[in-house]
Amino acid sequence: MIDLIQGEIITKGMNYVVLQAGGIGYRLYVSSLTILALPPIKEEATLYTYLHIREDELSLYGFLDIEDKELFVTLLSVSGIGPKLALTVFSRYRAGELKKIISVGDTASLINISGIGKKTAERMVLELKDKVGKIGSDELPLSNDNAPSDIRGQAISALLALGYSLSESQKAVPHALPAGKAVAVEELIRSALKTMAKY
Repeated sequence: MIDLIQGEIITKGMNYVVLQAGGIGYRLYVSSLTILALPPIKEEATLYTYLHIREDELSLYGFLDIEDKELFVTLLSVSGIGPKLALTVFSRYRAGELKKIISVGDTASLINISGIGKKTAERMVLELKDKVGKIGSDELPLSNDNAPSDIRGQAISALLALGYSLSESQKAVPHALPAGKAVAVEELIRSALKTMAKY
């Protein structure tokens, strides 16, 4: 099983990216949010992967973090949701946001996603509510290593947009919080920038 791929970005498409690792170019289908968060072509990136197997096709899907990947796989358990539709869902929401929507039964937000109708939205809430668990607010007491993935993902995306590499951003963000401090995304980004300035 291919769990993740780290390599140079060779090509970016509307819904895919090609990473070169070990002399092999891997095409990974990704959400539009992931495309926006990735560094430029010729720079290095790391994506967690899910291999979807059908009789006539093997397809790799890529994710910025493990939470996105796990929720993507969980979405596939819902009747009527295949990998392409699941990727459309992730082009609208990151895992943390989607968990909150499902947890509170916000079918209206789900129906706004292209390809998701009322019945599918209701099935998603019914079948996934217990699986995703309750999601807290963005303002939580945090320690260095337990920042909620949705906040962490937003902070990493912001750092990538500022030109930092994925490895730099991932290294800075988990250790950017003093234990017990309630923090918002903006504070996390500022703290991460201060951390990277010391490198």
